[in-house]
Amino acid sequence: MIECPVGFRCPTCVGRPNSKPNGTKQPESNWKIAAKAFGASATVGVAAAWVMALVQIPFIDCLLSFFLGIYGGRWAKQFLDHRLGARTASTVVFGALFGMCFSPLLFTPLVIFQMLSAAVTGAAPVMQCLLGVVSFLFTPACFFAGILRPTVWGEFL
Repeated sequence: MIECPVGFRCPTCVGRPNSKPNGTKQPESNWKIAAKAFGASATVGVAAAWVMALVQIPFIDCLLSFFLGIYGGRWAKQFLDHRLGARTASTVVFGALFGMCFSPLLFTPLVIFQMLSAAVTGAAPVMQCLLGVVSFLFTPACFFAGILRPTVWGEFL
């Protein structure tokens, strides 16, 4: 046995390269924690954005996006470390937004502009265009509410 500040330890444990005298691990830095959270959120954002772009059923796509956000958030929660504190939510949101940029949702502003111009020129019914615009804006909002539920606000009780 080898004497250490906290007592005696065996030679195997003392000889480990990452072993400290008191047996504690070196804590991860905040930038590594933030990078893990950002990467997990970006992965969820890419997957969800492709699903959102492919499913275009009014009002059902919003519900589907919410539940997709919940399950994606549960997966991302495994990679989160809440030592980031208040920055956890912003890391998750910006990671998901970054991930969504690698999907057809990148063209959402162009599609909304075309819908509104079709409504103004009379090429399409106004109500149909407005429902499409609301769906395009509300679907990602539902996804973000879903992803923040397990990652930041906590699980359902």
